[in-house]
Amino acid sequence: MLAQYHVGVLRFRIIQLTIVIILGFIWFIAFRGYAQLAAYAEMIRKEKDGQQVGRLSQGVFLIAMWLPISSVTSSVLNYIALHHHSFTAAASIISNYVSLFVPLLGFIFVSLGAHGLSGIVRKQPTYRALNILVLSLIYGGLLYYHLVATIPHRDLVYHMSIVWIFATLVAPYLYMWYLGLKASYEIYGYQRKIRGEVYKQAWRRLGFGLGWIIGTSVIFQYLTTVTWHLLDLSIYGLLAVVYGLLLILALGFLFISQGTQKLQRIEEV
Repeated sequence: MLAQYHVGVLRFRIIQLTIVIILGFIWFIAFRGYAQLAAYAEMIRKEKDGQQVGRLSQGVFLIAMWLPISSVTSSVLNYIALHHHSFTAAASIISNYVSLFVPLLGFIFVSLGAHGLSGIVRKQPTYRALNILVLSLIYGGLLYYHLVATIPHRDLVYHMSIVWIFATLVAPYLYMWYLGLKASYEIYGYQRKIRGEVYKQAWRRLGFGLGWIIGTSVIFQYLTTVTWHLLDLSIYGLLAVVYGLLLILALGFLFISQGTQKLQRIEEV
């Protein structure tokens, strides 16, 4: 960065500090949302929806851990690769899998909880909604696969064959997006069946936040396929993309935190 953008050391440290502050803010909101949802799940553990909310809280915890784990893992692996060049390929592969499987496992738990809640109120996704979701993912997945397959210097980015990339990265990401969007829709259907406007608003924000994070994940993955083009941007353009994506992600966790806070307050009253 210092060489390509002619950025001074002091300016570079300031940029690093601002990114760390934003990341710290996102992590705080994410863990706060998890803590509030976990506390709510504990309060209603004996209710018929207690187990399902418990699964949701486990999923939100893993999603909250997504950024810290992936960021720390990537930093450590890159540091090792900097001093041991033979480790570069392994560092890239491990980072890609960590960034995938932590949120994937989180959304599996979220999907189980959301499906359980929709079963309680007997509100399953409609045939039309499922078809729209599946078709969107098919065409979006085809575009994602095309972008991954045609990325310049693909071997330097993934260090794997295209078949292995599709089987272990592209397909799991599509599955995660399906689980997340379906869970968000099921929570939306759940809140339509329950009573109490404040209660509805809390679940609506929680479901919207989960859907927002999935949307952000889609944007992240699409941008990884155009990384080489982003390097053509000026330092200001690149920073605008980075700050913009972090703020978009922060909004998703903020919606979750607001929803879980309302749920906790309702139960305390």
